[in-house]
Amino acid sequence: MTRVSHPIKNASFIQPEAKRLPHLPLAVLLASFLLLATIYNVVSTPFEAPDAIGHFYYVVHLLQQHRLPVVPAESPPPHYEHEGAQPPLYYVSTALFIRTLAAPLGLNLEDADAPLETNPHSTCGKPGVRYNVAYLAHDPHRERLPYQGRVRVLHVARLWSSLLGMATVAGVFAVTRLAFPDAPQAAWLAAGLTAFTPEFLFTAGAVSNDNLVTALATWGIYVALHTLRDGPRWPLTLALGLISGLAALSKLSGALLLPLFLLIIPLAVMLHPVRREAKRLHPIGREAKRLYGRDSSKGSFPYLLTDTLRAIVGHCMLVVLLFLALAGWWFFRNWTLYGDPSGTRPILDALSLRQEMSIGTLIRELPGLFRSWWGVFGCTVPPTGVYLPYLALMLGGLGGLIADRHRLRREWPQVATLLTWLVLLGVSYTRWNWAIHAAKGRLLYPAMASVAGLIGRGWTHWTDRRRWLSPALLTLLALGAAGMPPFMMAPPVEPPAIYPAATDIHPQHQLDGRFGPDIALLGYDLRDTSLEPEEELDLTLYWQALGQPAANYTLAIQLVSAVPAETDLLINFNTWTGGGNYPTGLWHPGDVIADRYRLQLPDDVPRAQGWLLQIALFDLNDGVRLPVTLEETPIDGAVTLNTLRVGASNPEAMAPSKAERLASQCVSADGPCSYPIDFAGGVALDGARVTKKAQALDVILWWRSTAPLANDPVVFVHLYDSAGQLIATADGPPLAGGFPVSLWQPGDRVRDQHSIPLPEEGERPSQVGVGWYDPATGARLAATTADGVRLPNDVVLVPLPSDVRYPPTP
Repeated sequence: MTRVSHPIKNASFIQPEAKRLPHLPLAVLLASFLLLATIYNVVSTPFEAPDAIGHFYYVVHLLQQHRLPVVPAESPPPHYEHEGAQPPLYYVSTALFIRTLAAPLGLNLEDADAPLETNPHSTCGKPGVRYNVAYLAHDPHRERLPYQGRVRVLHVARLWSSLLGMATVAGVFAVTRLAFPDAPQAAWLAAGLTAFTPEFLFTAGAVSNDNLVTALATWGIYVALHTLRDGPRWPLTLALGLISGLAALSKLSGALLLPLFLLIIPLAVMLHPVRREAKRLHPIGREAKRLYGRDSSKGSFPYLLTDTLRAIVGHCMLVVLLFLALAGWWFFRNWTLYGDPSGTRPILDALSLRQEMSIGTLIRELPGLFRSWWGVFGCTVPPTGVYLPYLALMLGGLGGLIADRHRLRREWPQVATLLTWLVLLGVSYTRWNWAIHAAKGRLLYPAMASVAGLIGRGWTHWTDRRRWLSPALLTLLALGAAGMPPFMMAPPVEPPAIYPAATDIHPQHQLDGRFGPDIALLGYDLRDTSLEPEEELDLTLYWQALGQPAANYTLAIQLVSAVPAETDLLINFNTWTGGGNYPTGLWHPGDVIADRYRLQLPDDVPRAQGWLLQIALFDLNDGVRLPVTLEETPIDGAVTLNTLRVGASNPEAMAPSKAERLASQCVSADGPCSYPIDFAGGVALDGARVTKKAQALDVILWWRSTAPLANDPVVFVHLYDSAGQLIATADGPPLAGGFPVSLWQPGDRVRDQHSIPLPEEGERPSQVGVGWYDPATGARLAATTADGVRLPNDVVLVPLPSDVRYPPTP
């Protein structure tokens, strides 16, 4: 039998002898990828990648128990969790890789059973947060180079993932080069796009079975394209069967290669029909000769149909048999263990299923899917602006495909193959995401050759006449990928600065505080004591581990209203120490920790006032605060570090309203006076009003700061009788001490209130006098009217309301 040339016009494949692979540039690209993946490996916090605990402890189970796991796990955590139901090939290969390097690298799992405590304050996955991003407790002493115990084993397992990722990059290059022979730049763009996709690098620097199934799927697409180009040959079919079986043993989505290959084989046979020689023509020779003329190589239609069907069935059967030979035992095992050949039932039983789902929900989750395709690093989500260049990259590739659609018609078998594989995975992803929330781009990475290949092919439309554009795009992609670890991944999980001795630090405010027997507070830095709404409170606490703290205590940082009897909180921030990255239970005795926090104030602050900056440590399980001593004096559970001024969001809201200004009256010995009244030193009185409340008079004063004050004068509020004799007083600082005048800034407005009890007998009250005095000397602040007239005795006289009735003396 012979094969005729491609019968469909305008279908184009590059011939294998036409061009040689550019080995050196490709090697540089692969080495660059491996270097970046290693950086991601080092920077990525242990066990914080998606499902990293389950994937790693699957490998640990194989290394220790030498048998496949069963779900649910019999051992206490940490263990393989629901990942124990995953196909085993990735984990077996990882275990063999670790065992091979165990002796030269000194690998051991002596601490494999050590607990992994979750952070109760974790903000994992929330964009824009600054603290408690990590999901677990981390000891920076054990997780830094040189790694120890299970952390070292983890990084070696990640290295195996990186090597698999490198195989994927090479495969994407080979697939795109084979699929689009007339656009050689497409292969470089596709491979570069794969190698420099930050999320792909992050996944390649993590323990995840996505790495093996993606590599196998990519090379499976390569063999499928070869089959389309050369026709179904037994070595290629053998490779298709082996790859489909191995992919199914890597992850369930890899089994989708089987239906893809079963579609590719008939198409390949039709593109390369098998025809018999003339001597084997069907006996209806005359009719055959009439149909085919003297060219006996065309064969007869009956034999053509028979041979075509025989070729399709034979090659498909070989693929199916090899698939079953490699992966059939796994599906049988799942059926006997779980009653489900796919093995997804125990996974779904361990996860939270969606209660409601719709097409609209899937559409709303597309932005999250897009972000996670390009870069969501475990619990760290970069700002939205980071994704805009990648959106432009995808749109540019799509636009190029549309603009070059006429040329793509010649490459329709290749394009159809890539799109079919993408659709198969998309349907599988949608089905899985319909059951559980799984809007994760890495689940579609087995179609990386389709996505990157088509984007790369689209961009060649723009780069054909602009040769500089391809290297420029690759350079920008490489720079973006290299910038993610230091600028996006590391800062949220960076542990605090740790010093060996207390002499290495120089706090702005030194303290001698103790929280329980093992924790000392050596001092603190406070950048500003006067803040405005939406500004940041910048606080650094200096701790020292006197011993080994018994638990991971919660640190509470609060701004509590300084007004007596008020319990309002402007900030109530609970965290593990170190911003969540170095909890107290992991401190090493002798450690001195510089623990910095920048906490944003709310944008809505009703009034300007003073706030007490307080800190406390407590056990979250029972809420009991650690006992505190400050300068060897026991105090009540919390340390007040300082009093801060916070301005109002809308200072004018504290000014007297029009009605209140009309009700405000001011008199002096010379007659009526007008507001505002200026007091020497920087305070103005914009209005005053007296109201009766039961057996007391409430005096409302509207103050305004006009200049900073260095000291804290006191407001005097006096009640006089008709003869000018003092009857009662209600002296005190503004807001009962809740807003010391020394904290006031020009423009601050304070609505102050004092209550004067009415005496039960004696002279009838006549008026209230208001002013300021220095508590140290008793000297009053000079009071001047808006007309520049100084008030007698520096006192503002406010008439009483008409409803004040005073009973006569019996």
